[in-house]
Amino acid sequence: MLKRLWRQYLEQSAANDGDVEAQIVVGAYHSAEIFGFLSLSLDRERRFRKLIDQRMEFFREGVRRAREFGDRLVTASFTLYNHLNTLCHQFSGGHPSAKDLMQGIDEQVRDRIQQDSQIARSAEALRACFPLLGLMTLYLRDDAKAAAAVRRVEERFAAGSGKAVTEWDHMLNALYRLVEMMQLFVALSDSELNDQAQQIATQFQEDDRTPDLQLKLRNGFCRLFELGHLITTHLDATIPE
Repeated sequence: MLKRLWRQYLEQSAANDGDVEAQIVVGAYHSAEIFGFLSLSLDRERRFRKLIDQRMEFFREGVRRAREFGDRLVTASFTLYNHLNTLCHQFSGGHPSAKDLMQGIDEQVRDRIQQDSQIARSAEALRACFPLLGLMTLYLRDDAKAAAAVRRVEERFAAGSGKAVTEWDHMLNALYRLVEMMQLFVALSDSELNDQAQQIATQFQEDDRTPDLQLKLRNGFCRLFELGHLITTHLDATIPE
């Protein structure tokens, strides 16, 4: 399944060459999917299987219904948020403080999206993803060095939020900080992945040279999927059944 997902990503990206919006959707949809597969890879005891399957089905239904670019971004961003919520439960093991944090984030998201535009809702979902991925990273390696690295990304997130003028700015800031946090997550997971992760990071930096917002969004979603696919494939192969 993971090999097929990677092949689809490459084929769909190539098939939509020249259509940046379509390529953004390809990256966004595959980013949403891969975090669901990461949840499955970690769920060897099947404690969360029903929830993961339900969220995957919600995504498939959203894809079938979405027609406009904004609708597709909403589908992808909220699927990503839902899967990161599941992953946080998996990583935290039901720790009360983590549970309270996740509940607070969820309530905040639900309150803020009621009357917003599609882009605003997508931006809000991606902004809510960021602390969840940061929490996962801290649970992965709970030491001073990891905490300091997470804090640096959090500071860039806060600085970007302070400078953001439009919802598009907020979306891009959240997406880019998710990529940076995911780079850290992969690096802390296994040193064997460092070379591949660095290749993705290098591509991320090169593609960020453009001033075009849509090209930046494509860059962010594509790199997020590639990092997610890298760690999911590794864990799927190394975690015993």
